[in-house]
Amino acid sequence: MPLSEPQQTIVTDSHRFRVVSAGRRFGKTFLAVRELARYAREPAQKVLYVAPTYRMAKGIVWDNLKARLIKLRWVEKINESDLNIRLVNGSMINIRGADNFDSLRGLEYNFIVMDEAAMIDRRAWSEVLRATVSNTQGHCLFISTPTGKSNWFYDLYQRQREDPGHWASFQYTSVEGGNIPEEEIEQARRDLDERTFRQEFEASFEQYTGRIAYNFDRDHSCVTTKDPDLAVLHIGMDFNVSPMTAAIHTRDQNSLTQFDEILMHSASTQDMCDEIKHRYPRSKIFVYPDPSGNQRKTSASGLTDHSILANAGFIVKAPRRHNAVKDRINSYNSRLLNHAGDRLLMISENCKHTIESLEKFSYKEGTQVPDKNGYDHMFDAASYCVDYLFPLTKNQPPPQPPQRWGHAIG
Repeated sequence: MPLSEPQQTIVTDSHRFRVVSAGRRFGKTFLAVRELARYAREPAQKVLYVAPTYRMAKGIVWDNLKARLIKLRWVEKINESDLNIRLVNGSMINIRGADNFDSLRGLEYNFIVMDEAAMIDRRAWSEVLRATVSNTQGHCLFISTPTGKSNWFYDLYQRQREDPGHWASFQYTSVEGGNIPEEEIEQARRDLDERTFRQEFEASFEQYTGRIAYNFDRDHSCVTTKDPDLAVLHIGMDFNVSPMTAAIHTRDQNSLTQFDEILMHSASTQDMCDEIKHRYPRSKIFVYPDPSGNQRKTSASGLTDHSILANAGFIVKAPRRHNAVKDRINSYNSRLLNHAGDRLLMISENCKHTIESLEKFSYKEGTQVPDKNGYDHMFDAASYCVDYLFPLTKNQPPPQPPQRWGHAIG
C-alpha cells in the first residue's frame, strides 16, 4: 500500500525527533511499521517499537510487522515470546510495552517509535528512553491521537517552537489520512459531542476542564522579545517556599509584555530579591506581590515578605487584602483579549513556565473552584501584577443626595 501524501511528508522529514498528532484511522500503524523497516534496513541497527502496554504492542503492530518483513525476505529469526525480530543484515527490531518501562533501561537504540504516546507515562521517555538514543544519536517518532493540553504529548508537540533544528511536529485529521469514508466521518460527527469529535477525528488538543486563562492562545499571545527596555520593570510575585515565582513585565502605557520569569524551589523571599537584583541591577522595580505577604513572616528577623521586598529597594504595590479571585482572573483574561479584539498582554516565548501555567491551570471539573494542581503559581504571580495595574472596575451609578421624608403635616 503506497504512502498517503501526509505520510510521505512525515517520512521525508529529516528532523531527529518527529511528533505526529493524528486522528483515528489516519494510518498510524502502517506508518510505524514502514518506519521501523526503513531504519532497520541499514546493517546492525537496533530499533524499538513501544506502545502503552505489552498487550497493545503485540496486538497493534506485531503481526503486521512480521508479515511485511517476511514478504521482503529480510528475516533471519523471529522470537515470539520476546517479540523481537533479527534481520539477515544483523539489525534487531524489538516490540515492547511501556507498562514496565524500567525494563527498557541500559539499552541503546538507533530508532524508536512511541505509538499512542499520549497514553504512555511521561517518565518512560524522560527517565529511560531519552538516554537510550544519546550515544547513538538515534531518531524518534512519536505518534498519537491527542488527549488534551494537560498531557505530556502536547508538550512534545510544542517542542518544535523551542528547538526547530531537532524537532518537527505534524497534525493531520482522519479525513486527511484517506482511510475513512466521508459518510463515516459525518456519522461520527453526529454521534459524538463536538469536543470529543475534534480530538478523536481532527487531532485537536482539547482542554476538557475549564481553563482559567481562557483567552490565552500561543499563536496570538506569544511574542519574541529582543532587547526590552529595562529602565522600569513591573514584577508580579507569589510567595511559596517551593516554588516561589515572579513574572517580570515591561509596560507601554496601556499594555504589558512579560519577557522573563523566575521559578525557585526551596527559596526564601530574600533569595528571590537577590536573584532579581542580580538580573536587573539598574532597573527601577515595582513589585506586585501576594497581598497576604503583608502579614506573612518567613525571615529569621521576623520581617514580613513585603518588608523584605521594600528593604531590597523595590517599590511594593499591593491591596490591603485580596481582591476576589474571580475578578483577578477576569482582569487577566481581559488583558489577554478584550471585547474589542485587542491583545494588551503579551507573553515572551521564553517564559515556558508561565505558558504552561496559562494552558494547564484549570477549574476543578464541574465547578468554578481553581484546581491547585501545581500550575497555579506562575498564573498567580502574573495576575497579581495585572490585577493591580488594570483592575476591573464596576460601573456604579452616581451617588444620590439623601432623601428627606416628604409627608405633609395634617
